[in-house]
Amino acid sequence: MTNAQRRAAWHASRKAEMDPLSNDSKPEPTPNPTPSSAFCPHEAGAYYLAAVDTVGTFKMFAKDLKPPVYTYGITTIRFELNPYTGKWIWFDGEKNQSPRKTQEGWRLGSKRLHDTREGAEAELQREMVKNGDRVTKVHDLPDDMTALKKIRSAHHPDRNPDSDVDLYQAVVEKLDRMRMLTQ
Repeated sequence: MTNAQRRAAWHASRKAEMDPLSNDSKPEPTPNPTPSSAFCPHEAGAYYLAAVDTVGTFKMFAKDLKPPVYTYGITTIRFELNPYTGKWIWFDGEKNQSPRKTQEGWRLGSKRLHDTREGAEAELQREMVKNGDRVTKVHDLPDDMTALKKIRSAHHPDRNPDSDVDLYQAVVEKLDRMRMLTQ
């Protein structure tokens, strides 16, 4: 509420106190959020965030410099209505975040919210191309090493002619990243 709106409301309340019978003027419109400016989740409910992180540290004076290893992932987001503020929030494990409106759509923090998983995957594909990584389909892979090894063996191209080579490659890359993190 701006200062001008506060003053107008204060003057209107003073006028109503002085002359309660002649209050036939139009009530002032309250600044309610319009449907276009207030976030309201769509019917499907879930939104998606594309996340790109780097693994490994960059050493300034090291002799054998290695480029950073990128990890790509999609986070599924389901918003909840905060009963106290009336805003839609998502708890990311540390703090509550509310979506904000920009010219091209809704954002959560610095990342763009996608209505569909395909939109988030397309953003990750663009990031993979930009970072020079091999472009593969984004898979929801478990963080358990034994489960990843089972997927890898089931989709090994030498042993299974009907294997999903992209999935096999994604599992191999994730296992490599997990080994790098544990060293």
